[in-house]
This record gives sequence, C-alpha cells and structure tokens, in this order.
Amino acid sequence: MKTLVLNLGNTSLFGGVFSEGKLRKTFRVPIATAVTTRGFARLVEGHVRGPVDRVALCSVVPAFTPKIAGLVRRHFGVVPQVLTVDAPHGLKIGYRQPRELGTDRLAAAIGARKLFPGKSIIVIDCGTATTVTALHRDGTLLGGAIFPGLGLWPAMLASRTAQLPEVKLARPRRSLGRSTRENLQSGFFHGQAGAIREVVRKIQAGAFGRGKSIVVATGGHAARFAGEKLFDRHEPGLVLIGLDDFSTRAAAQGL
Repeated sequence: MKTLVLNLGNTSLFGGVFSEGKLRKTFRVPIATAVTTRGFARLVEGHVRGPVDRVALCSVVPAFTPKIAGLVRRHFGVVPQVLTVDAPHGLKIGYRQPRELGTDRLAAAIGARKLFPGKSIIVIDCGTATTVTALHRDGTLLGGAIFPGLGLWPAMLASRTAQLPEVKLARPRRSLGRSTRENLQSGFFHGQAGAIREVVRKIQAGAFGRGKSIVVATGGHAARFAGEKLFDRHEPGLVLIGLDDFSTRAAAQGL
C-alpha cells in the first residue's frame, strides 16, 4: 500500500510518501509552485515515483484546496481523502466551534496520538504561525494557543520601524547582542523560545495540572530550538504521520 499525504500550508506544500506504513520520503515546495499545473507535475516527477493507492490531504488555505484536489485526481486518478473535523479521524474536539480548528493542527494531534497512545500530549508546531495544542490522554483535543511564528518576526518588525533592518534568522552565539543585527537575532530567537516555554507552561497547568504530558515539536522552525529543552521529542513528519493514520481510518470506512 502506497499513500501520498499532503499538507497545504500558508507558505508551502509539505508532503510525504508512505509505503507499508512507513514514511519513505518527504518534500516541501512553495505553495505558489505547488498549485500550478506545471509546478505540481514537476513535484510529482521529482518526489513521487509511480502510482499511488491513496492520497490524504489537509489544508489551511481553503481557496487552494479544490485546486490541489483536482491536480491529484488528474495526475493519480485518485480522489483525495480530505481531512476535516467531521471526517473519521478518531479524536474528540473540545473547541466551542470545532470548525474553527485548523486541520494541520488536527493532523498533528492525530500523529501525536498515534506515536503516544494513551498519553496526554502538548504539540508545538513551529510554522508560519506557532501553534500549541493540548491533547488529553482520552483522545480529546482540548485547545491551545496561536502566535506569530519565528519567520514572521523579522519582516514584521522591519516593516513597522524606520531604522531596524530585516535580518536573516540565525541562532545567536550569545544573548547579549553588540550590534543591531545581533540584537535582533537574539530577540527573535530567545523571544520565540521564551514565548513557547511560557505558553507550554501555562497550558500544561491549565489542561493537565500536575499530570504528566509529553511535549512534541514539529514544523519548519522546530529544529532551530534543539538544545533549548522546550520539548521532549522533535518529530518533523508529525502532520504526515497523522494524515497517514487518517487515511487508514477513512479507507476502513469506505471513504
């Protein structure tokens, strides 16, 4: 069984290929490329060899979801299984308005549940936005927090100030910067790390009290925080694992 999984985000399409339940390949391409006929064809030629049996898709860009679904049908002859809060994903949603929940967060929670069944989990997704999601051991997605991701900070600050330049993101050698560039890099990195640490602490207390939870990180910027003791495990393919699990559940119900 070969499954293609696709996570359509705000800036990129993150995908993977599963074979016999194992993640064999991952890829990430800009969204502007992925949603064009030619760009999707190049993506398929470069990353997906041969036919696929199933395709699972989640998207936080509703305007592009039908486009990607159509390209999938055209190239693979397969109708993609689209993850929504109403789909058979196996979790309970604790949101007051469940349809407000981003399906990328839902997919990450499904993946975390698969990796750590029966455990309470806090998922940190360091993408365009940084999201923190609490998942109870009984399978209820309780909620969480959202704030601007690390990649947004340089452009946001540079565009709203007269003298501060836009600098390249980098882990600072020291927290005490001695130039404007070093000051900014220190502020971006340690500010984001501090925000993650405090939000996780608050959510841990609010959701689980003194109960133990496992903190799992994913997303394009998560690797930058290795060594900061912000999480117990870094799982770059967490959303993809969740989509593969969803695909298996949906197929079992004939969807």
